[in-house]
Order: sequence, then structure tokens, then C-alpha cells
Amino acid sequence: MSDALQPELLAEETHSGRAWILLILPAMIGPVTALWLSHAKVLIWPAILVTLIAVAVSAMTLSGFQYRFLRYGVEVRMLGFRLRSIPKQSIVSYSIEPWSLVRGYGIRGIGGTRAFVWCNKVVHIKTTNGDTYLGHSDPERIMRDLDMVTGVLTRG
Repeated sequence: MSDALQPELLAEETHSGRAWILLILPAMIGPVTALWLSHAKVLIWPAILVTLIAVAVSAMTLSGFQYRFLRYGVEVRMLGFRLRSIPKQSIVSYSIEPWSLVRGYGIRGIGGTRAFVWCNKVVHIKTTNGDTYLGHSDPERIMRDLDMVTGVLTRG
């Protein structure tokens, strides 16, 4: 099949932090309730702001990270926004690694390093521009999807 006839999208995976919502929402309910019940007019706007932040964090946690494996590379998206693009030619290697709470969850990173994690196992993608960590409940599936992108047929 010619390149023009091959579909762009090879696979798509979602990595959500639905379990984290059980920690995030109760943590936000207390401060919002306290601000709301204080009846001080000056605190209404902070209460509204905290509520909006709680709703946004909840939406991001529930929708999760969408990983799109394309013929030309990998895209990481959230709520329809592209957060990271990794061109196929910049991928040097990838492997499954453990991830710890100490390193944090959610969107992480400084400089060329980025992590999109809600769990304790990640796929570490080394690129010519830095490192990207993709969390997933089934990291082997991410490895297979990356194999499709890079054209690797077997893994030794």
C-alpha cells in the first residue's frame, strides 16, 4: 500500500486518572464550602475561582491523556488540546519503567522532559530533544503502538 493510501492514525490510547478524582474532589469541597459559608462578600470571588479550578481539574482528570500514534509520530492530547508532539524520526528508544509518587502525577516536566502520568508504570520515550514519559495501565500496549509508529517488527 502506498504512503498516500495508509491511514494517518495507527492507534489511540487514553490514560485517565479517574481514581484520583476521589482524592481531588473531597480536597476541594472543604475550602469551597468554607469560603461559600463565610458570607463575607470579599470571599465570593475566591470561592468562585476555587470552584472553577476544581471543575477544570476534575474534567482533565476524568478525560485523561489521549495518546495518538500516527504514521509520522506520537501526539499527546488532553481535552482536545495538543500538549506534545514527538516526530517519529526523533525517537531514539523506549522502554517500560516504574514511576513513583515522589516524581508526581499529572503533567510534569522541565525543559525537554515531560511526563503525562496518573499511575506507577510509564513508557519512557527517549528522543533527540529530551525525554517523554507516558503513563498507562497497560504499558505493553503503548510499546506495541510505538512499534507500529517506528516500524519495529519484533522486540528482543
